[in-house]
Amino acid sequence: MAVWTAHFANAQSFKPAANPEKVLAELRKTSQATTSIQASFTEEKYLAVLKEPEKSSGLFYYQQKDKMRWEQRTPSKYIILINGEKLRVQEGNKEKNVGQAGRMAAQIKELMIGLVNGDFQQNKGFSSGVLEDGDQYQIVLTPVNRRLKNVYAKITMNFSKSSLRLKELSFFEKGGDKSIMKFQQEKFNQPIAENLFKDL
Repeated sequence: MAVWTAHFANAQSFKPAANPEKVLAELRKTSQATTSIQASFTEEKYLAVLKEPEKSSGLFYYQQKDKMRWEQRTPSKYIILINGEKLRVQEGNKEKNVGQAGRMAAQIKELMIGLVNGDFQQNKGFSSGVLEDGDQYQIVLTPVNRRLKNVYAKITMNFSKSSLRLKELSFFEKGGDKSIMKFQQEKFNQPIAENLFKDL
């Protein structure tokens, strides 16, 4: 219970930003100047049916403007690979066929890349709000698109005020489940091996 209370108290410390347009412009400028990101991540999934969150961790790679590799390493192997128009997913050592998912897969791909490269500001599937506390900005994305509304209640992104870098990404699902991802050990604008975006 203490965890929830602490998290709830933390959530309450955010208030509407004094100058939301300026915040969005600064975030846009930072993301446009970012050619690549390498980071490790931890994820906690809070499922309505479980008392304790499911924890996982892995590595994240992004190359401007539309290449991304999300590689969960523990407790199990799971890779999402985006390279331009291509979306590939591997679970364990087996590639899943996402070609059939069609439009929804395309929206998820657009969303994932948009959250990283700043294009979320142009995504018509969401309305956005800007909050702040002492050392962070929080962008709250609320789906307006019917398909996305069926999946997400909202998505929040916490950025460091000093670096304007994404530190925490949270997905709140319509059914009450939520996932909180935190990024560490980030390296920016450094070369990334091309095969990381080609090979699962």
